[in-house]
Amino acid sequence: MPTTAHALLRDRLHWRGELRGLSIARNGDLELARVPAPAGGKRIEIPVSYPYAREVSGLAIGPSDSVFVADTAHDRIGYIDTHCSTQSWLPAKTHPAHDTPGSLAAPRGLAVGPDGVWVADHGHHRLQHLAFPRLEPNLSSNVLASPTAIALDAHGRLLAVDGATGCLQRILRDGTLDRAFAATRQDRPLRAAHCAAVCESGEILVSDTHTNQVLVLDEDGRMLRTLDGPAGWLPGALAAHGTLAYVADAASGAILMFEGGTLQGTLEGWRGPVTALAVSGNGDLYVKSGLDARYVEFKAQAAHRGDGSLHAGPFDAGEDQVWERAWIDADVPAGGRVDLDVALTRSPSLPDAGAWHTLPSSDALLSQLSGGSERFAWLRLRLHSASAQTSPIVKQVRLATAAEDYLDYLPLTYRRNDHDGFLSRWLKLLHGEFARIEDALDVLPRLADPGLVPSEAIVWLAQWFAMELPAIADDAQRRTLIHRALSLTARRGTSASIAQYVEMHTGIRPTIVEAFDQRRMWILGVSSRLDFDTRLPSMEAMGMVVPDSAAGVCCPGPIGNAVVGASGPLAAHQSGLPLFSHEAHRFCVVVDAYRVSGAGVMEELNRIVEREKPAHTDYRVELVAPELRIGWQARIGIDTIVGEQPSIGLDGARLDSDALLAVDDAARVGSTSLDGTLILS
Repeated sequence: MPTTAHALLRDRLHWRGELRGLSIARNGDLELARVPAPAGGKRIEIPVSYPYAREVSGLAIGPSDSVFVADTAHDRIGYIDTHCSTQSWLPAKTHPAHDTPGSLAAPRGLAVGPDGVWVADHGHHRLQHLAFPRLEPNLSSNVLASPTAIALDAHGRLLAVDGATGCLQRILRDGTLDRAFAATRQDRPLRAAHCAAVCESGEILVSDTHTNQVLVLDEDGRMLRTLDGPAGWLPGALAAHGTLAYVADAASGAILMFEGGTLQGTLEGWRGPVTALAVSGNGDLYVKSGLDARYVEFKAQAAHRGDGSLHAGPFDAGEDQVWERAWIDADVPAGGRVDLDVALTRSPSLPDAGAWHTLPSSDALLSQLSGGSERFAWLRLRLHSASAQTSPIVKQVRLATAAEDYLDYLPLTYRRNDHDGFLSRWLKLLHGEFARIEDALDVLPRLADPGLVPSEAIVWLAQWFAMELPAIADDAQRRTLIHRALSLTARRGTSASIAQYVEMHTGIRPTIVEAFDQRRMWILGVSSRLDFDTRLPSMEAMGMVVPDSAAGVCCPGPIGNAVVGASGPLAAHQSGLPLFSHEAHRFCVVVDAYRVSGAGVMEELNRIVEREKPAHTDYRVELVAPELRIGWQARIGIDTIVGEQPSIGLDGARLDSDALLAVDDAARVGSTSLDGTLILS
């Protein structure tokens, strides 16, 4: 009988076929792709009539995930520090109605670069650049008649949509037009540009409200391809992050997700108009729905997609062979479903729609689908979940050709009387149960690989290396630690290793000071200040010195001393021990006091140091606290010194060093700030 052939969709961390709406977990399992979702998992739906009118406003992510939002309706820009939840507005003061630098009228598109913020000052028909750190106006460009949406490329060049002409222009860093940009030519594919975004690869995405397409251009503005959306869609606002692209659809109110140029589905949890989109560095998505300052934050990877699929094939059973069995190894939560569709064909060409059959179970025979000569198989795996918080987990999908027939091991009468083939099919499924044991043996090597071992077995694998995994580490960090087990073990007991283990378990990186580095040595004429750089040993280096009776012949008085019952000579191997016994095998763990203020942190730190230190050593923990604290440590002349009043004259003031330009109209020449700097106005 021919040898049984197998086809596996998964090879360690890689899956064969085309993934749509699915992602591969760190351990190689297949699950529904994670997508941004509103905090708390609440669905946001804004009641409007569809399709809605496509408007443009501004939203951009600044340094440290701060947010700049264009309040188009109120002629201002908001700055939100997301870490401390503070908010401020630009311009800070009311400007005259005319277009003075820094004034704004109906601001729309925003773009943040390394040196400042670009603003499409739509009402003043100009582009403005506000420089960091104080967001002062330092450049204005009137090259566009009606600037709306803007985006920055990797070279600091500004891509701007002119709402009056529907053109996409590229603006150089000095505010002038880039005439070499291909999208500005008369034969451009763009008819009515609405919004633009720049991908990590440098490609440019542009939504066109005339053709209702999203065009993909190269860095120089030449047409590459289009993003294929659903029939009848009306693309509007855009944002790009890595290989992902988000497109707002005015026809349905949905936000569509594309990966690698392929539509992956809609963003769960949103339906409404969109005037601007922005993505932070960690993948958080920000959605602006109107012309005011309101926006919504979607946390990255906060939810699973509802559906996903994998298409793979063709799989060749071999000459004169057919596929006999297909099965799935998967964990399916409540509300989830995993379906496997199979199409059997005689040639490797794509199957027709009618050739697909859904298997009735996760382990099924293919004989009912085959006419007996179908050599090739195509697979379509479909995952579904009713909850955005859970996902089916698929570990493997497998095909197998005919295996040994268990009827051959039974008396001949069973084969003769198996007219409908029921017993034969039943025994083949029983063979599948035995195959599960063989599969378990096949995957045993994965248990020894930190990158492939299942999450529930990570702690078990670490025990083989006598490792205690940190409670604060996630699965990815734990796998990395096991990978580094040999190098970590080779350095155990050293000061650097102790500090590293403390950081792994507590998040605190201490400083280890070994006592021998701080020992005081007496050198005549160089360092001999008692208790500063010189210290007396607790006893003589040899333990004791016996008086010499011969010394009293010329000069009375003994040489050396001894106290009976209190001291004695040291053993030969302890010679000189009193000179270094206080410093040997001792070290100090220095930690900022505020880092160990949490409950149990100090106990955990001591436990890790006690576990990692060499057995013959001893240590102490030194907490470093601030020296000057009003009402606690503020003794003048003891732990506090009052500084002198700085004397700065106009002839000696250095701008931005010890003198600042005032922003307060009340400041006068010669006045000083709280930090002692001179203020000029």
